[in-house]
Amino acid sequence: MTRLLRSFFTYCRHRLGYRSPAALLLLALSACASSSPPTPLASSSDMAMGSYLAAQHARRSGDTTAAANYFLDAIAADPDNVLLLQQGFSYAVADGRYSDAKRIAERLADTDMNYSLPELFLVLHEIKGEHYGKALDKLQRVPDAGLNRLLKPLVQAWVLVGMKKTDDALVVLEPLRETPAFMPFLLNHRAFLLDYADDPRAAAMYADVAAADRYGSLRAVIGHAGLLTRQGKKDEALAVIAAASKRFPRAAAGELGGKVINSPADGIAEAFYSGASALAQESAAGLAAFHLRLALYLKPDFAEARLLLANLFEQEEQHEAALAIYRTVPDDSDVADQARLREVWVLNALNRTEEALQAVEILLQRGPDEVEVVAALADLLRQENRHDEAIAQYSRAIELSDDKPWSLYYARAIAFDQAKRWGQAEADLKTALQISPEEAEVLNYLGYSWVDRGINLKEAEDMIKRAVLARPDNGYIVDSLGWVLYKLKRYGEAVEHLERAVLLRPEDPTINDHLGDAYWRVNRRIEARFQWSHALSLKPTEEQAAALRDKLERGLNAAVKPRLTKD
Repeated sequence: MTRLLRSFFTYCRHRLGYRSPAALLLLALSACASSSPPTPLASSSDMAMGSYLAAQHARRSGDTTAAANYFLDAIAADPDNVLLLQQGFSYAVADGRYSDAKRIAERLADTDMNYSLPELFLVLHEIKGEHYGKALDKLQRVPDAGLNRLLKPLVQAWVLVGMKKTDDALVVLEPLRETPAFMPFLLNHRAFLLDYADDPRAAAMYADVAAADRYGSLRAVIGHAGLLTRQGKKDEALAVIAAASKRFPRAAAGELGGKVINSPADGIAEAFYSGASALAQESAAGLAAFHLRLALYLKPDFAEARLLLANLFEQEEQHEAALAIYRTVPDDSDVADQARLREVWVLNALNRTEEALQAVEILLQRGPDEVEVVAALADLLRQENRHDEAIAQYSRAIELSDDKPWSLYYARAIAFDQAKRWGQAEADLKTALQISPEEAEVLNYLGYSWVDRGINLKEAEDMIKRAVLARPDNGYIVDSLGWVLYKLKRYGEAVEHLERAVLLRPEDPTINDHLGDAYWRVNRRIEARFQWSHALSLKPTEEQAAALRDKLERGLNAAVKPRLTKD
C-alpha cells in the first residue's frame, strides 16, 4: 500500500504544491472519479457560486466541516451541477454526514458518468443492510483502477463471505498477491474471514501471517490470540502477544477470546482502517480521514478508527474536532487509555491547562503506576513552571519504567535546566545520549547549552552538526549550528546557517535575534537592526525584549546581551 501511494502523494505535495489535507483529499478523490470533464460553474446561480467559493476557501484552510456545509448549500442552490455533487459527496463523507453522502451518491449514480467513490459508497450501504446480492451487483460498476485494485477485491471477498461462499472469497483475494504492497492485506483478511466463518483453516492462515512477519496491524495479533484462546490454547495465545509486544506495545491490553471481525461489514471496515493507517503514514491525512469515515459508516463503534481519526485532526491542529472525537472512544475499549491521554494534550493545546491537569489526575487514580501518565503530568507541571514538582514526577516515571527510555532523561534535563540546576541537567543529557547516541534533540540541547555557556565549543559544534544531519529541516537545530559558529567568531558561516534557520522558523524571536547579531558582526548594520526590530515584534520574553531595545538604541557592542534559552 505505502509503495503504491508514495509517488502519487510526493508528486502532489512537492510538484503541484498541494499540502493541506483538505487539498490532498480533493485532489485524490478527483483522481478516483470519472475522467470526463466536470460541469462548469459559469452558469450557476450567484448563491451557488458564492457557496462554492466559500467551500474552496474552507478547503484551503483545512476546515472540513465548513467545506461540507458550503458544498451542501451550493448543491441546494444548483442541484444538478455534477461538479458540486462530486465535491459535496467527498466532503459529506469526510465530515461523517452519511445521509447527505448517500443522497448525493444516488444523484451521481443517475448521471451518465461513473464516479468511483460514490458507487463504492452505495455498495457499502447495501452491505450495511446485509443486502449482499445487491451489493455484489453494484460492485461491478466500481472501476478497477487506482486504490480500487486493493479495495474492490477486499469488499467482494467479504460480500461473498456474507453469502456463505467462503471458498469463492479466498479465490477473489488471490490477485492481491501480484502486488507486494498488498500482501499484508491478503494475509490478514484471509485469516480474518476464515476466523469469522468459524473455518478450521483460520489457525493455519494466522500462522502464515506470523511466519511471514507480516502482522499488518495490532488487530491481526489480537485476532490470532483470540482464536487460540477460544480453542483453549491460552499459553500459545500469550506467546503470540509476547512475540508481538515489541512492534505493538499495547498488544497485551484488553481481553483475549473475542473475534476481531463479527460481520462482513466489520471486515470491510477493517480494510478501510488498515488502508487509512497506511495513508496516514504517507502524510495523506485527508484521504486517510476519508477512509476512516467509511470504516465508521460500516462500524460506528470502531474505537481504533475513532482514535486514529481524532489523531489526524490533532496533527492538523483542529483541536476542538479532535477533542470531540477522542471523547467518543468508549471507556471500555482497548484504546480508551490512549484516547484519554490524548485528550490531556488536546486540552493543553487549547490552553485549558487546569482541565488537562484534572484529566491526568483522573488517569492516575485509575492507574497510578502508568509511566506515560506520570510523564504526562510531569510535562504539564514543567509547562506551568512548577519545576521541582515536574522533576519529582519525571524521577518517578524513570523509576517505574523498565527500559529507562532516553526521552524521560531528556525531559527531566530540561526541567533541571529551567530550575537553574545545570549540573543535574547536563548529567541527564549525557545519560540520554548514552542510551541513544544519535538523538538529534538531545545533541542539539546539550550542544546549544554548552555554546550558550561558552564551554566545550568544538565538541558542541560536532554534536550540533550531527543533529543537523539527522534533522536538516528543524529550524531550532539549524539555529544552534549558526550560533555555535557565531560563538567561534566564524561570522560569515554563522550568517548562512542563521538565515536558513529564520526561513525554517520565521516566528521565533531568539533565532531572529541571533541573525541580527550575526549581521552586525559582518557589518550589515541596517539588516541587523531590522532583524532585532522584527524579533521584538514576535513576543519575546521581558528579558529578551529589554536586550533587543538596548541593541536597537546603542548597537551590539554597547548592549548587554542576556542568555537566551530554548524550551
